[in-house]
Amino acid sequence: MHIAPSFPNLSVLLIDPSPHYRRIIRTMLYQAQLHRIFEAADLSSAATTFIQKQPNIVILDWDLPDAGSIKCLASIRSFKTSPFAKAPVLVMMERPDRRSVVQAGKLGAHEIITKPISPNSLWAHLSGIINVPRKYKELNGSITLVPRVISNAMF
Repeated sequence: MHIAPSFPNLSVLLIDPSPHYRRIIRTMLYQAQLHRIFEAADLSSAATTFIQKQPNIVILDWDLPDAGSIKCLASIRSFKTSPFAKAPVLVMMERPDRRSVVQAGKLGAHEIITKPISPNSLWAHLSGIINVPRKYKELNGSITLVPRVISNAMF
């Protein structure tokens, strides 16, 4: 049995069209002491909730209908329209392929996790987002992430 980490005082916007999957992720987040969880099933409600609630972290399902996840991530990262363009985004993918992973990275995803998600995997990705913050740069009206550099001293 693994003990969940504790991430108190943070809020999460969970965007996934499946109420069942949102419930599963919400349970994992509760175990990590994340109790301020806002949910959205589609792009429209996600945009409204994002602006109103100003979450610390966004967990976004990549498979939203009508390319909603691409629009959502691009909208979050738009420096001109988003007051919270630096909000960390964890993207969930059911079938990650190279093209989708590269696209999500270019659009500003902090972390990418594969469904189905285990609690330990989710907590590890959240820990990475919270404890190892990424640097940002502005590029063509959007915020982009500076790629991580792996130190040779670690090997």
